[in-house]
Amino acid sequence: MAFRFKYIGEKTHQTFYLYNVDWSVGQIGGNVREDVMLVQVLLRIVFYELAGKGGLTPPPGNDGIAVDGYYGPVTQRHITQFQDEAAARSQNIKRDGVFDPFRKQGSLSHISHTRYSMELLNNFCSNLCDQNHMRNYDDMLLRDDIPTQLRNALKTVKTTAAQYR
Repeated sequence: MAFRFKYIGEKTHQTFYLYNVDWSVGQIGGNVREDVMLVQVLLRIVFYELAGKGGLTPPPGNDGIAVDGYYGPVTQRHITQFQDEAAARSQNIKRDGVFDPFRKQGSLSHISHTRYSMELLNNFCSNLCDQNHMRNYDDMLLRDDIPTQLRNALKTVKTTAAQYR
């Protein structure tokens, strides 16, 4: 189930929250409904809500991404497009079509020694929203266009994803 991950900023010592999933989302993921919804919301922000404001280019032939919690070909195309664009921007990311839960802010995968796509997606959304003076990311729990099921899940604050317990 999707949740918030609390961390303290290294320079400012402020408390921040990132959004994380309990189980992998993508080609070989567990694709738990709330986890898929979270990935869909973050992909919608970075591809569509930040369009023309430093956001990423959406995959060809797509008019958007539904936040329905169901993993399918549209969600997969957006995951693949995100990983391709991040790699094109010189991010150390594994292009495997999967969003695994990240272990902590700034950590690398123990297997591939690359950044977690999920953590990088959070950073893209948060930083671009801040640069554009938008609250789309920070106010996710308050947004009416976010399914209630996901908003309720994101009220939970945890330090570790269930996948790593």
